[in-house]
Amino acid sequence: MDEATVKGKLLAPSIGDDSLAQARALLGMPIRVEQWNEEASWDAIRHYSWGIGDDNPLFCDPAYAKTTKWGGLVAPPTFFFGIWDAVVAPGLPDVQWFYSGIDAEFHQPIRRNDVVTAKAEYVDAQPLSGKTVSNMIVQTGDVQYTNQDGHLLTRVKSHTFRVGRQSAEGGLRYAPREKHVYSADELEKIVSAQVNEYRRGAEVLFWDDVVDGTLLPGTVRGPINQQDMTAYYCGAVGTSGYKSTKLRWKYRDWAHHSPERLPNNYDKSYFGAAVLPSIGHQDAKVATQDLGMPGPYDNGPQRCGMVTTTLTNWIGDQGFVRALSIRLKLPVIFGDCTYTKGRVTGKRIEGERALVDLEVWAENQLGQTTAKGSATVELPRR
Repeated sequence: MDEATVKGKLLAPSIGDDSLAQARALLGMPIRVEQWNEEASWDAIRHYSWGIGDDNPLFCDPAYAKTTKWGGLVAPPTFFFGIWDAVVAPGLPDVQWFYSGIDAEFHQPIRRNDVVTAKAEYVDAQPLSGKTVSNMIVQTGDVQYTNQDGHLLTRVKSHTFRVGRQSAEGGLRYAPREKHVYSADELEKIVSAQVNEYRRGAEVLFWDDVVDGTLLPGTVRGPINQQDMTAYYCGAVGTSGYKSTKLRWKYRDWAHHSPERLPNNYDKSYFGAAVLPSIGHQDAKVATQDLGMPGPYDNGPQRCGMVTTTLTNWIGDQGFVRALSIRLKLPVIFGDCTYTKGRVTGKRIEGERALVDLEVWAENQLGQTTAKGSATVELPRR
């Protein structure tokens, strides 16, 4: 794990033989969470929704939401990312982290004006080998979000890749990829699909009428650019790593001199390093030359939210997303489009709940799968 030099160039720490043991030595450590949002205000919910390209009035328009069975605004299922991003990846200083995916259970909707508290524990670390990097570690956190009455809203098993940066031995090294160029006709179809996106809304989808194998209408998002990332971060920075001006310098000073004063348990390199772990979402040079990505890239939780919009659009105002499991497969870089899709794989009755199981996934404009998983939704019966 020690830094080394090759021909005078400082190498970033790599995933070494002792890295897994180091990561597992911290298992069970509680994480001191510093939340981005504390309260699910109208603005907080709306800004998060806009950040994933969703203007569903159930999430954004109090007058409309009041007419639904919820009696008021509720948040999109993945709004928990706007409370706190659920990244639990302690230790291994200066080893890059990338979001890997989630296994989420939704117990109650997050409602307007709920005061939400996130609690996290570090629960697992496993070795992993991939096509681009042969040696990685996946760290897992168990994160619970409760409301002001102590009721559990959402529980998430959150997974994070730990990968050596490009200069590390065995580090991440995607080949740079040029921003995709669309023809005028292609771009017109992309824009039309987004502007005319299907949303069931007040129309009721009954469990009884769902047919196995049904394909969901899906969504299109993009081509993604820096403005999209800025819009997302307005609603869901989610992590304490984003600090401005005075606070940025205070946190870096703490990281260098008094790490015990940092208000969370992330390693001090998040604030003290020259390259912050998330800046590659905005900066092309950092993304390609420092991190080894093919270009500046989207945010993993952002993509999870986009996939979930396919579900909420399809189930309408009467439905509820009960479970969501997603794994991120490939980076989505600036210029890419994300096409989210779903398919019914079965239906069942569990107690008083009428449930539908689905396969969900996302593809880019090249037809490559960028995310894949499953979901369960609850629907009303006739």
